[in-house]
Amino acid sequence: MSDLRLIRGASPSRFGGIHWYEWKPKAEALMGPEARDLLLLHPMTDDAAFFTTIAPYLAAGRMVIAADYPGYGRSDPFSGTPTIGTYADAMIDMLRARNTQGRVDLFGFQAGCLVATEMSLRYPGEVHRTVQVGVPFFDEVKRRKMLDRDWDSKGFIAAFSYPCEDRYPLIEHETLVVATASDLLEPSRAASRAIPGCQLVELPEVEPPALENGAESISRATLEFLTH
Repeated sequence: MSDLRLIRGASPSRFGGIHWYEWKPKAEALMGPEARDLLLLHPMTDDAAFFTTIAPYLAAGRMVIAADYPGYGRSDPFSGTPTIGTYADAMIDMLRARNTQGRVDLFGFQAGCLVATEMSLRYPGEVHRTVQVGVPFFDEVKRRKMLDRDWDSKGFIAAFSYPCEDRYPLIEHETLVVATASDLLEPSRAASRAIPGCQLVELPEVEPPALENGAESISRATLEFLTH
């Protein structure tokens, strides 16, 4: 969208440099005074460029940031064994280094939902609200089956090691779960039940790839939730 400015950069973290994209209106006056910065958290199959289609919709009246986790995209390589906590810590470090003002809103997709959850639990004072789309809320039995596979990415191992049933009930931030027509429909519903006071929006007409086919409807639900 021509009325938006796209900027790329990098910020330090305890795990090395974190590469990020930033979308915001070219006219600063268009940014609402109450609109918090929105951080997009990518799935383990991709990096921050994954949000290229939906980010401009979400950036209507606010700044939107998408960052590569350590070892992903243009961020520095990561040689250790990451956890979801690793990615949560890296994202907070990046935001702090950018001097992000006030608490941020979070938007996670698939495994990015787990990162959003962990950020909200570890750093509650720096998170405002969270939106989770297509939540991989798997119980221990399902996770063990997934971990029996050979994964090329350590990120998948981090995701399938995350104890959703223990962490999600601890969320205290206002949370919206968006469920679409995918294999994660039922897990998303389960996640919404586990989160105290969670709002659930189902968009059965949105088929994969959700953030491309459902960019307008998902962003509309997200912005309505974040601005109410």
